[in-house]
Amino acid sequence: MDLTPDGETQSDDPATNGEAVIARQLTGELYCIGCGYNLRGLSIRSNCSECGIPVRATILGIVDPHADELSPLIAPRLTAIGLNAWSFGAMVAVAMIWVLRISDLIENVTGSGWSMAVIPWIGIGGLGVSMLGGLTMIRPHRMVGRLEAVRSAMSVSLYGPLIFVYLTLYHQEQSANPSQFFQLSLNGAALRVVMFLLIAGIIWGLRPQAVGLAIRSVVVRTGRVDRQSLIAVLTALGIAAVGDVVMIASLFFGPGVGDVLTVISFVVIVLGSVLFSVGLINICIDTARLYPILVRPGVGLGDIFETNQQKSRRIEKQ
Repeated sequence: MDLTPDGETQSDDPATNGEAVIARQLTGELYCIGCGYNLRGLSIRSNCSECGIPVRATILGIVDPHADELSPLIAPRLTAIGLNAWSFGAMVAVAMIWVLRISDLIENVTGSGWSMAVIPWIGIGGLGVSMLGGLTMIRPHRMVGRLEAVRSAMSVSLYGPLIFVYLTLYHQEQSANPSQFFQLSLNGAALRVVMFLLIAGIIWGLRPQAVGLAIRSVVVRTGRVDRQSLIAVLTALGIAAVGDVVMIASLFFGPGVGDVLTVISFVVIVLGSVLFSVGLINICIDTARLYPILVRPGVGLGDIFETNQQKSRRIEKQ
């Protein structure tokens, strides 16, 4: 039996020595994945003193081996709030469109409806909240390059014309023609296509930042949960835009072909709108799950194990 450099006894058994070193190096705060008990000082070969779950299971479930490589966020809480404002604000704007459409359906079926004057303004408020959230995503950490930040800023600037188109389409057009969705309208279909292009520009600019924030979750990066793709959501909205293009084309044909194209356009618009709404709901759920991860950075190996440099300093102090 020998003495270690810090004065502790060392056994001749290599396995015993290895376990002793591991137990001594588990010096950071690590809480059990099962019960929350602080595992500090335990060996990775041991079990939780409270619930018996192996320490290794907690390390595999919580510790992110790449956490130390991620650039720290400049304002973690503000970024987390902004990401959620970006997605939930957009969801509010979309939800208000569905309220208007349901009102149109009720009015066409029953002949009676209710005043929807305030609904478009709620949707515009949602877009405003989404824009403010997008501002926090322009440069969430210092590793974002200048060109990438400019690209994100340009995409956020598209919220201005998007709000104008939304106001024109769902307030002015709705006031002039309350049942516009169930009637052919060249102006309405063209505005919806423009709105799709503006949303595509916003997603194109902010997608790198949104994905960069999402991969800070170890469960997302390792593929242990599904990740809702912004491209898939945009594709769904593109399907609805194709329906509007078909609706525009139907205006240039006679009653026979025009009627068929109108039915096709209606089905395609509804399908694309439903898929887009479902995808946006999933994104809202994902951003809500990311909130605690962004506020509190992931646990890295260096946070729970004593590094060689830290060990040398400890020995020198002794």
